[in-house]
Amino acid sequence: MAYPIRQFLRCEMSSSKKGQIESAKIVIGDVFSRFWFRIPDYQRAYVWGKDEISELIDDVNYASEHNPEGQYFLGSMVLRKATRTSDGVSFEEYELLDGQQRLTTLMLMLACIRDRVTDAKLKGACREMLFQEENKWKKIPGRNRIVYDIRDNVGTFIERYIKADGGSRSADLPGIAASKNLSLANMAAGMQTIHASIDGAERFPSAADFDRFVGFLLNNALFIYVATEDLDDAFRLFTILNDRGIPLSNSDILKAKNLGAITGEKDRGKWAEYWEEVEGEMGRDEFDRFLSLVRTIYVKDKAREGLLKEFDERIYGAKPPLLALGTDTFGAVKAHKDAYDEAIQFEGQPASLGNAYRNRINVMRRGLPATDWIPPVLAWYRKFKAQSLIDLIERIDNKFSADWILQLTPTQRISNMNDVLKAIEAAATPDGVLSSNVFDFDDKLLATLLDGAIYGRRFAKYVLLRLEYLLASHAAPLNLPDEISVEHILPQTPGKTSQWLKDFTEEQRESWLHRLGNLTLLSRRKNTSLGNLDFADKRVRYFEDRVESLPNSQRLLASGTFALADLEARHKDLLDRLAESYGAKP
Repeated sequence: MAYPIRQFLRCEMSSSKKGQIESAKIVIGDVFSRFWFRIPDYQRAYVWGKDEISELIDDVNYASEHNPEGQYFLGSMVLRKATRTSDGVSFEEYELLDGQQRLTTLMLMLACIRDRVTDAKLKGACREMLFQEENKWKKIPGRNRIVYDIRDNVGTFIERYIKADGGSRSADLPGIAASKNLSLANMAAGMQTIHASIDGAERFPSAADFDRFVGFLLNNALFIYVATEDLDDAFRLFTILNDRGIPLSNSDILKAKNLGAITGEKDRGKWAEYWEEVEGEMGRDEFDRFLSLVRTIYVKDKAREGLLKEFDERIYGAKPPLLALGTDTFGAVKAHKDAYDEAIQFEGQPASLGNAYRNRINVMRRGLPATDWIPPVLAWYRKFKAQSLIDLIERIDNKFSADWILQLTPTQRISNMNDVLKAIEAAATPDGVLSSNVFDFDDKLLATLLDGAIYGRRFAKYVLLRLEYLLASHAAPLNLPDEISVEHILPQTPGKTSQWLKDFTEEQRESWLHRLGNLTLLSRRKNTSLGNLDFADKRVRYFEDRVESLPNSQRLLASGTFALADLEARHKDLLDRLAESYGAKP
């Protein structure tokens, strides 16, 4: 199994002659007795959860029972070999580029096994695999098997809950598992999962069953590792893994590139820890999307390539560079994340903005088809803070939604938002932006489209959400239900004896069915069996408990009738409110 991996990596790394690449297979017992590992600062947090850990234990246990003489392949480790000196003693150490999730899980398992068993020799073996105890008489320094470079809090966790006998059963772990520190929370939860898996009699009904599992884990479960001594080769391997489907996110690679440009160890640690905290808070996919917003703020053009290539070629590769690698990039990410937290997430939001601002942002996030409007908000907030921000939001909402309703392409909509970004960058004052023509659109064509049949159009729900905003008092946050549907008031298929057929001719029904005045939002899923009721019954049985938090929809409850004149009046009222909000000229 080692040969094809060696062959693959030598092929990929053929242009490098700095260091040799070695590869071999190695069982877990040797992994935790021969190697000393360091988790470098460009690695992501520990993220394995209950499913991955339970599956690993089940798979190893199944293999130990059904193929006890065979081998179980855990995956690969990619390492950068280095020589380190501690307390005057030199030793080989391996930076772990790939394999952290499994290796950390195995470390947790060894602590849990130690705390489960009574056999003194097995307990001692687990301790020796987790750490080397200091012996000053033999000049043997104390050393942990795995060191996490930038996570001092992880080091403290290891001392208290992994190295210490009984630590994996600590009463502190549930609280840590609920904390916001991603690595610590997952490690604490992981040890709880491991104990739940190995302590009960369901998987291991007898001591012999558990002994078989542990013996197989240490002697038959194996990694294949590849190692290189050169740091440049190590980073290239890191990138190659990403290209070959190993699940490293864009943010992981971007962090690695920027940490590599920082020489000060203290600064590297500070920014690596900050990056991990943000990724843990947002989640990997959401963090990647946020970094795309940051890219847009600097490039002010549509993305043509993947996120990493965009940063490499259009930010770092610009003449002159728009950002420098290292501290400059980390500082920019932090500044925009702070703006995002306040202006979009409402964390520490200035009191001057109030609920009207909060409600508008929530409607935009809920109803608009993309987030391309967010970069101008962040750029404004960094430059002008909350000054006239509600005025900017109104103009951005009007422009972006109008472009969408007017059927501009996504590329055109993005280009128009980039024009707003350019106006913000060029302006010395808020008024210089707000008076710009970058917010112009065809209000007459917009009014014509909104007056027509809009049911079934993607923007219909947004338009109705906007009306809920316009009719809200903003004395409190607008409570938008999780499930919202667009409903006809005059039904699509009224019964043959219904009042609807008396109040509307067939031509009138056809003309008005899908227009704004005949549409409303409901806060629950539709119940088509009630949707065709006459208005008097439908208002009570269908609408009443489905519009409790929707101001515009609630107005229907005050209507005793819904004949043609009522529909026409409602339609005109809603269109007038929309026109006024879009600043339409009379």
